[in-house]
Amino acid sequence: MIHCLRRLLRGTRAQGLAEFVLAIPVFMVLFSGIYEFSRYYTTRLRIRSAVAEGARFGTTGSVLMDADSGDPLGRAESIKNTILAHVAQFGVTADHIEIDPADGGAPEEVVTITLDYEYQVAIPLMESVFGTEVMDFSVSTVMRNEPFFEEEA
Repeated sequence: MIHCLRRLLRGTRAQGLAEFVLAIPVFMVLFSGIYEFSRYYTTRLRIRSAVAEGARFGTTGSVLMDADSGDPLGRAESIKNTILAHVAQFGVTADHIEIDPADGGAPEEVVTITLDYEYQVAIPLMESVFGTEVMDFSVSTVMRNEPFFEEEA
């Protein structure tokens, strides 16, 4: 029995096993970091795209219709709903979106749309790498409204 154990420890098979055991944690951390960074980047990119889509919709002066009543929504609410349609899966709410001026702006007025988001780290090990479990970021776009006709209320 002892003879077999000595042979196993001196053999190259045991060396390969020892190298594998030492290397696997390094690769796990590396792949976890790649996964987390990719998830963060994709989330940020999709949120930025949604804000740009809301800005494109807002420049036209168009409004959405309320699904329940069929009445037109306000411009700012329409812009927020356009953004939320693209990022609802990330837990974004209308409270995360700020529009300045608050009404969505008049024709040919400059409007700023800002969305503040708290990204939650998915892999607990990465909290120690990034230094926090929540990373805040803000996406903002500035647009100039097209000349459009505002409907009389």
